[in-house]
Amino acid sequence: MEAMGHSSSIPCTSCHYCTPGCPQSIPIPEIFSAMNDLTATGAVSEARRLYADATAEGGLASSCIACGQCEGVCPQHLPIIDDLVACAEALE
Repeated sequence: MEAMGHSSSIPCTSCHYCTPGCPQSIPIPEIFSAMNDLTATGAVSEARRLYADATAEGGLASSCIACGQCEGVCPQHLPIIDDLVACAEALE
């Protein structure tokens, strides 16, 4: 299913290896989960609610400074920086 230009989900396993060293304290797995919900269901308001809940204490996808720390430790070798840009565009 395609939602907002995204035809597949982000294959994040929510291992959280990416989060401890993030200088912006971005809850990456939770943001990706909200994006995957949008991709799967097309329910924009629900996905934005999930995103708002995940980022209630800060760490918006758009606050990523592209330092690459997360990508260096991701066991799935995901393009996290690019995916966060897409999440910000769709969910903020």
